[in-house]
Amino acid sequence: GVCAAVGATHYETFDGKRFIFQGTCVYLLVGLCEDTQNLMGFQVLVQNGYQGNELMSSIAVVTVKVYNKTISISREHPGKIMIDEQLVKLPYHYSERKIVVYRNGQDAVVETNFGLLVTYDWYSHVTARVPGGFANALCGLCGNYNGAASDDMMMRNNQVTSDPDAFGRSWKVTDIPGCGERSTVECSSTVASSRLQKEVSGMGCEIILEADGPFGACHGRVDAHQYFQSCIHDSCLFPDQEEGMCPIIARYATACQAAGVSIGRWRTDNFCYIACPSNSSYKLCSHTCQHTCGTDSATCPGWCHEGCVCQDGFMLSGDECVPMSHCGCSHHGVYYKEGETFYPTEQEMCQCISGGTVECQNTSCPDGGPGKVIDGVFQCPSQVSSTCVATGDCTYVTFDGMAFNITGTCSYVLTQTCTSDNLTSFIVTIQKEARQKGKVSRIQALSVEVYGVTLTLKQGKGADVMVDSISHHLPTILSEGQVQVYPHGTGVRLRTDFGLVVHYDLVQHVMVMVPQTYMGHLCGLCGNYNGQHNDDFQLSSGQLAPDATAFGSAWKITDTPCDDTCPKDECPTCTEERVAVLQKPNYCGLLTAPEGPFGSCHRFIDPIPYSQSCIHDLCMTGGDTHVLCQSIQSYVTACQDAGVTVGDWRTPSFCSLTCPANSTYSLCTNTCANTCAGNATTCPQTCAEGCQCHQGSVFDGQGCVPEEDCGCFTDGEYYKPHEVLLWDRCQRRCTCVPGQGLTCQDHACTEDESCEIREGILGC
Repeated sequence: GVCAAVGATHYETFDGKRFIFQGTCVYLLVGLCEDTQNLMGFQVLVQNGYQGNELMSSIAVVTVKVYNKTISISREHPGKIMIDEQLVKLPYHYSERKIVVYRNGQDAVVETNFGLLVTYDWYSHVTARVPGGFANALCGLCGNYNGAASDDMMMRNNQVTSDPDAFGRSWKVTDIPGCGERSTVECSSTVASSRLQKEVSGMGCEIILEADGPFGACHGRVDAHQYFQSCIHDSCLFPDQEEGMCPIIARYATACQAAGVSIGRWRTDNFCYIACPSNSSYKLCSHTCQHTCGTDSATCPGWCHEGCVCQDGFMLSGDECVPMSHCGCSHHGVYYKEGETFYPTEQEMCQCISGGTVECQNTSCPDGGPGKVIDGVFQCPSQVSSTCVATGDCTYVTFDGMAFNITGTCSYVLTQTCTSDNLTSFIVTIQKEARQKGKVSRIQALSVEVYGVTLTLKQGKGADVMVDSISHHLPTILSEGQVQVYPHGTGVRLRTDFGLVVHYDLVQHVMVMVPQTYMGHLCGLCGNYNGQHNDDFQLSSGQLAPDATAFGSAWKITDTPCDDTCPKDECPTCTEERVAVLQKPNYCGLLTAPEGPFGSCHRFIDPIPYSQSCIHDLCMTGGDTHVLCQSIQSYVTACQDAGVTVGDWRTPSFCSLTCPANSTYSLCTNTCANTCAGNATTCPQTCAEGCQCHQGSVFDGQGCVPEEDCGCFTDGEYYKPHEVLLWDRCQRRCTCVPGQGLTCQDHACTEDESCEIREGILGC
């Protein structure tokens, strides 16, 4: 049985059902679902990505999971594949050829010893073939392969639907920032018919139907009309021929060749042209696989495939044609080019030398430990980071993982560099709220001093950051990226170019991440970060504080009067009965429930400090639900930041999040990449829950606005439309003109005015 998907995005199941689905998350294309004796388990996942414009999405990543290996082929890395997060060249084979991956024409082909065959052209066309033995045992977007098309759109809950979005959503496997199931974009029929008229006169989709055209001989074997319909649909969505019609025509060509039909040449120099690398040329019927370094021609398929063929005497090495004598090496099933250096394990470095031989030597890091290979580059583990947390009314967790409570309401140094040692120095401080009866003391402000400037974020003010004493709108980038401050989820993130990252939810939760290079060089409430948690109460004198209160007092900043502890009458202790109630899953117990929405996170981030903080805060406030939601949200932020996928936990009646106009709540937003500043900031690749702007609108710091309503982003700063500012001691007056940028002219204050800063704004 064969299942295929191509273009924007047309699916055809094993049983011949056709539908269009445009979701942009990661979905199960096909997998073994029935635990049947003697059938091998596998999964093929697909992820849609946008191409250029937001209208059309097509398959950008195909992942095959089989024999405990994860093989990913993506549009981002043409000609290569990822094996368990490592980028490698083709061909690849694993464990006595249980899995082989090779190039055939324009496609990567993944083949297993039990007959699964998956192809992907690194662009939009994917096929999956399975032997007949898998009939009735499969599920996913490709259907159940039982011979009947009528029940192919069966959702995960075994109900059949006719709505492709509901069907697709039920087979979603993971979220990626900003993804969703958007209904298919349709073309207006007037456009389609006028396009059709134009098509008939020149080259276009009708090439599929021409009886005396290149595909005439195939019409009796493979139905051309459905391909023609798909072609019209995509070329209407995508007026650019390359991205619209060519993939569909190529899909028809492949189907014809696979059916054993010999077709005519259909690509020309100005229609769907394929550029071939040097020393090779395009052939309609090629056997690329047999002319590739490192393949065993026994694994190559019999039928031919269009693609680039190396000239006589040359072979394909990775993605280039080289003389036969310069083929590279295969080492542990992975192919390397001649002269390439690689790291097969974390302890050895090898080189492929001429004649196909490999020479290896041991490598290790200065401390004798193993390194890590990241993106093919060997690195010692200074790249790993550690996190410190301040959350809720009084809970802190150090870099070394020690949790403690300080009920004081002062300003505190969370962490700072204490020994220079050629590291960039910084100080992170927080200011706690003065305590009111029956309320928690949240975090009122967060400051980071670095590179000679002080950046301050204030509670509830997510649109601005104070840089020294001047207010800037987000996102803000200082000195070409040394410091970046931008919205992330419902909070704000500050990151520096040396790896310090600070996240503030603008309410009560702060996370500070530092790279491992700072190990042993820090002090403050976050501890000394030396890998041991029993000596974290270290004071600047080097001695240990007797208890948390004394430790807290030692790191407070004495600017304003404040309390070191909480008076008994203001901080009531909870009765045991009350604690027992709050530990139930409808309260703080949701955080620790193993089967709950956060069970997947427990082994990465200890939920206990968060659940204790939650219980303490609910006791103080008499069970305020708003405080409960905020406590849970803090744990969700920590989990998502660690790259863990958490379950849906908000419902319309529990902790629902109200979103501004033009946006909807999502567990996985990409606010950072979707602001008026475009792609100026280096955004995190992790999910963050929050409000996702609808298509066509972007985040301007306060809400979602149409892109054309954005202001100006110049020199790392964002200005609102028509905003007026004074610069250079009030001697320049600038205005933001949308679509044009800043326009400035000379300015002076009048004689009875002076130039000064008020509430973060310079004025006369």
